[in-house]
Amino acid sequence: MKTISKIEAIALKFERAIMMSVGLLLPAMITVGVFFRYILKTDLYAIEEIEVFLAIWFYFMGAAYASYRESQITADILQVMIKSATARKALAISATALTFAICAVFTYWCIDMLTYAWAKTPRTAVWKIPLIAQHAAVFAGLVLMTVYALRDLVHACRRDFTKTGQEG
Repeated sequence: MKTISKIEAIALKFERAIMMSVGLLLPAMITVGVFFRYILKTDLYAIEEIEVFLAIWFYFMGAAYASYRESQITADILQVMIKSATARKALAISATALTFAICAVFTYWCIDMLTYAWAKTPRTAVWKIPLIAQHAAVFAGLVLMTVYALRDLVHACRRDFTKTGQEG
Protein backbone atom coordinates (compact mmCIF):
# COMPACT_ATOMS: atom_id res chain seq x y z
CA MET A 1 0.00 0.00 0.00
CA LYS A 2 2.90 2.38 0.58
CA THR A 3 3.88 2.11 -3.08
CA ILE A 4 0.33 2.91 -4.19
CA SER A 5 0.22 5.89 -1.82
CA LYS A 6 3.53 7.18 -3.20
CA ILE A 7 2.36 6.81 -6.80
CA GLU A 8 -0.89 8.57 -5.92
CA ALA A 9 1.04 11.42 -4.24
CA ILE A 10 3.26 11.83 -7.31
CA ALA A 11 0.22 11.84 -9.63
CA LEU A 12 -1.52 14.44 -7.47
CA LYS A 13 1.56 16.66 -7.40
CA PHE A 14 1.75 16.41 -11.19
CA GLU A 15 -1.96 17.23 -11.60
CA ARG A 16 -1.77 20.17 -9.19
CA ALA A 17 1.42 21.52 -10.77
CA ILE A 18 -0.16 21.46 -14.24
CA MET A 19 -3.39 23.03 -13.01
CA MET A 20 -1.62 25.75 -11.02
CA SER A 21 0.94 26.72 -13.65
CA VAL A 22 -1.43 26.57 -16.61
CA GLY A 23 -4.21 28.16 -14.56
CA LEU A 24 -1.95 31.20 -14.11
CA LEU A 25 -0.28 31.17 -17.51
CA LEU A 26 -3.33 30.75 -19.73
CA PRO A 27 -5.31 33.79 -18.53
CA ALA A 28 -2.11 35.85 -18.67
CA MET A 29 -1.55 34.82 -22.28
CA ILE A 30 -5.13 35.63 -23.19
CA THR A 31 -4.83 39.03 -21.50
CA VAL A 32 -1.59 39.78 -23.36
CA GLY A 33 -3.20 38.69 -26.63
CA VAL A 34 -6.18 40.97 -26.05
CA PHE A 35 -3.86 43.84 -25.10
CA PHE A 36 -1.82 43.45 -28.28
CA ARG A 37 -4.86 43.01 -30.51
CA TYR A 38 -7.11 45.81 -29.22
CA ILE A 39 -4.75 48.31 -27.61
CA LEU A 40 -1.63 48.03 -29.75
CA LYS A 41 -3.59 47.08 -32.89
CA THR A 42 -1.22 44.25 -33.71
CA ASP A 43 -1.40 40.50 -33.34
CA LEU A 44 0.70 37.99 -31.49
CA TYR A 45 1.51 35.51 -34.19
CA ALA A 46 -0.50 32.28 -33.61
CA ILE A 47 -0.68 32.60 -29.84
CA GLU A 48 -3.90 30.58 -30.06
CA GLU A 49 -1.93 27.43 -30.89
CA ILE A 50 -0.10 27.67 -27.58
CA GLU A 51 -3.30 28.58 -25.72
CA VAL A 52 -5.11 25.53 -27.09
CA PHE A 53 -2.18 23.31 -26.12
CA LEU A 54 -2.27 24.66 -22.56
CA ALA A 55 -6.06 24.52 -22.37
CA ILE A 56 -6.09 20.81 -23.26
CA TRP A 57 -3.59 20.04 -20.50
CA PHE A 58 -5.57 22.20 -18.06
CA TYR A 59 -8.88 20.56 -18.94
CA PHE A 60 -7.73 16.96 -18.69
CA MET A 61 -5.69 17.42 -15.52
CA GLY A 62 -8.68 19.22 -14.00
CA ALA A 63 -10.94 16.35 -15.00
CA ALA A 64 -8.54 13.83 -13.49
CA TYR A 65 -8.31 15.86 -10.29
CA ALA A 66 -12.11 16.08 -10.09
CA SER A 67 -12.21 12.29 -10.48
CA TYR A 68 -9.69 11.93 -7.66
CA ARG A 69 -11.76 14.15 -5.38
CA GLU A 70 -15.03 12.52 -6.51
CA SER A 71 -16.35 15.99 -7.24
CA GLN A 72 -17.67 15.47 -10.76
CA ILE A 73 -21.23 16.51 -11.46
CA THR A 74 -23.54 13.58 -10.74
CA ALA A 75 -27.26 12.97 -10.60
CA ASP A 76 -27.52 10.70 -7.58
CA ILE A 77 -31.12 11.50 -6.69
CA LEU A 78 -31.95 7.79 -6.70
CA GLN A 79 -29.50 7.24 -3.84
CA VAL A 80 -31.68 9.49 -1.70
CA MET A 81 -35.02 8.11 -2.87
CA ILE A 82 -34.23 4.40 -2.58
CA LYS A 83 -34.73 3.01 0.93
CA SER A 84 -33.18 -0.43 0.49
CA ALA A 85 -29.46 -0.53 1.34
CA THR A 86 -29.01 -3.43 -1.08
CA ALA A 87 -30.62 -1.51 -3.93
CA ARG A 88 -28.53 1.60 -3.13
CA LYS A 89 -25.37 -0.51 -3.14
CA ALA A 90 -26.34 -2.15 -6.46
CA LEU A 91 -27.02 1.28 -7.95
CA ALA A 92 -23.68 2.66 -6.72
CA ILE A 93 -21.79 -0.37 -8.05
CA SER A 94 -23.60 -0.13 -11.41
CA ALA A 95 -22.87 3.57 -11.76
CA THR A 96 -19.19 3.26 -10.85
CA ALA A 97 -18.77 0.15 -13.01
CA LEU A 98 -20.25 2.03 -15.98
CA THR A 99 -17.95 4.99 -15.30
CA PHE A 100 -14.94 2.68 -15.14
CA ALA A 101 -15.94 0.89 -18.36
CA ILE A 102 -16.41 4.16 -20.26
CA CYS A 103 -13.08 5.54 -19.01
CA ALA A 104 -11.31 2.30 -19.91
CA VAL A 105 -12.75 2.30 -23.44
CA PHE A 106 -11.79 5.95 -24.01
CA THR A 107 -8.30 5.25 -22.68
CA TYR A 108 -7.99 2.30 -25.05
CA TRP A 109 -9.10 4.45 -28.00
CA CYS A 110 -6.63 7.12 -26.96
CA ILE A 111 -3.80 4.61 -27.46
CA ASP A 112 -4.71 4.58 -31.18
CA MET A 113 -4.61 8.35 -31.22
CA LEU A 114 -1.16 8.35 -29.58
CA THR A 115 0.11 5.68 -31.96
CA TYR A 116 -1.04 7.72 -34.95
CA ALA A 117 0.54 10.90 -33.56
CA TRP A 118 3.80 9.06 -32.93
CA ALA A 119 3.90 7.47 -36.38
CA LYS A 120 2.73 10.41 -38.50
CA THR A 121 4.06 13.26 -36.29
CA PRO A 122 1.33 15.80 -37.11
CA ARG A 123 2.16 19.34 -36.02
CA THR A 124 0.34 22.61 -35.54
CA ALA A 125 0.20 24.88 -38.56
CA VAL A 126 2.34 27.80 -37.42
CA TRP A 127 4.53 26.89 -34.44
CA LYS A 128 4.90 23.25 -35.55
CA ILE A 129 4.15 21.96 -32.05
CA PRO A 130 3.91 18.16 -32.22
CA LEU A 131 0.30 17.14 -31.64
CA ILE A 132 1.48 14.15 -29.65
CA ALA A 133 2.00 16.61 -26.79
CA GLN A 134 -1.72 17.40 -26.83
CA HIS A 135 -2.67 13.76 -27.28
CA ALA A 136 -0.44 12.89 -24.31
CA ALA A 137 -2.52 15.24 -22.15
CA VAL A 138 -5.70 13.44 -23.17
CA PHE A 139 -4.08 10.06 -22.53
CA ALA A 140 -2.64 11.06 -19.14
CA GLY A 141 -5.98 12.48 -18.04
CA LEU A 142 -7.90 9.42 -19.18
CA VAL A 143 -5.46 7.01 -17.53
CA LEU A 144 -5.79 8.89 -14.24
CA MET A 145 -9.59 9.02 -14.54
CA THR A 146 -9.68 5.28 -15.25
CA VAL A 147 -7.55 4.52 -12.19
CA TYR A 148 -9.74 6.74 -10.01
CA ALA A 149 -12.89 5.14 -11.44
CA LEU A 150 -11.50 1.71 -10.55
CA ARG A 151 -10.78 2.99 -7.03
CA ASP A 152 -14.37 4.26 -6.78
CA LEU A 153 -15.70 0.91 -7.98
CA VAL A 154 -13.72 -0.94 -5.32
CA HIS A 155 -14.98 1.51 -2.67
CA ALA A 156 -18.58 1.06 -3.85
CA CYS A 157 -18.21 -2.71 -3.55
CA ARG A 158 -16.82 -2.41 -0.01
CA ARG A 159 -19.09 0.41 1.21
CA ASP A 160 -21.70 -0.27 3.89
CA PHE A 161 -25.01 1.32 2.87
CA THR A 162 -26.87 0.35 6.05
CA LYS A 163 -25.48 3.15 8.24
CA THR A 164 -27.95 6.01 8.83
CA GLY A 165 -29.77 5.23 5.61
CA GLN A 166 -26.93 6.76 3.59
CA GLU A 167 -23.57 5.68 2.24
CA GLY A 168 -21.22 4.52 4.96
